[in-house]
This record gives sequence, C-alpha cells and structure tokens, in this order.
Amino acid sequence: GGRRFVAPSEGATAALARALARVAREGDVICLRGDVGAGKSAFARAFTRAATGDDGLDVPSPTYLVQQRYDAREGRDGGRGMRVHHYDLYRLRDASEIEAMVDLEESAESAVSVLEWSERLGRLTPETRLEVRVRAIGAGERACGEVVDDSGETASEEGDEEGDEEEEETDAAYVDVAARSFRFVGFGGDWADRIARISP
Repeated sequence: GGRRFVAPSEGATAALARALARVAREGDVICLRGDVGAGKSAFARAFTRAATGDDGLDVPSPTYLVQQRYDAREGRDGGRGMRVHHYDLYRLRDASEIEAMVDLEESAESAVSVLEWSERLGRLTPETRLEVRVRAIGAGERACGEVVDDSGETASEEGDEEGDEEEEETDAAYVDVAARSFRFVGFGGDWADRIARISP
C-alpha cells in the first residue's frame, strides 16, 4: 500500500518534503525509516523548514542531542507555520531508553513530530502515524514510483560550463548524488486521504 516517489536529487527530496508539509498538521507523527545515509536527515530538514515557515532555518541532525524543537514562524504568504519536534533515535537502544529521554505524548499534542530511526520505538510506535521509508537507489537500479521534479534548480543556478566542471572536480568526492526512493504509508486517521493529496 501507500504511495511511492523517486527523488533524483536533493532538490527533489526537498520538493517532496515541502509537499508533505502542505498536508501536515500539528499532532501528526511522521516516522522516517531507512539505513544510514538513506536521506532521512535531508528530508527532515526540508520538511522542518517548510512546516515552520522558515526557509532559512538551521536544522542540524539531532543525533547527539536526540531532539530539537522548532517554533512556528510567520510564512511569506502571511500564514503561520507549525511547531516541529525533530527526533533522532539512532543512539537509543529501546523503548525504555526513549521513554526516559523524550516526551512523545507532549510532542504529539503540540507539534508535528518527525522521528528519524523510528524503528527504535517498538511498543511506543503510535497507532496513527505516517511512515516514510527512505532508501538510496543503487547505480543501474530501476526504481518504481512517481518521479519528483527538481524544483530546487533553476537556469540561473547552473552557471557556465567551465564553472560547473571546476565545481564537479572539487566536490564530486563529497557529494552524494544517488537518487532516493520514498514510500509513504499511512496508519490510521485520515492519512490515506492526505497521502493522495501530496503534490510535489
């Protein structure tokens, strides 16, 4: 079940995250699942910026802090963003450690909760939630899903050919350019309807 997307670049990942933010609301629990390097943090960062209404918000991965909380801001369109609580459960071993470190119930009442490594929740996994399963697509692998346009790149950002070549030589070893596969699966509530409305 659910809905599958293919994001060919980080810009496309951000576009998909922004599309999810448009259908999200405070009280939602979004569980991100995937291996190390799958793209969970990039997705969470773009989602948090869009949901709070602050495109320039600094959103570091909360791996060592376990959680980061972000307040709503006034959006450029005059609307108000949402509060987001971003969790990274990677370093926590089990549900009892999670209970000792974070208050998921309080988050569920007052914010959108975005949880990386949500597999660690175990018995604490909420019945009503959206699971976003993320994975990098291997070279030569054929991925199934709706391809997300990369709305992050414009002609003005491409630069001239010489500049592009120089940038590729300098940064190629440090940039992960693999496409990503996203599978959105809703559990309970009206997630099935909202997943159907996502339009990147």
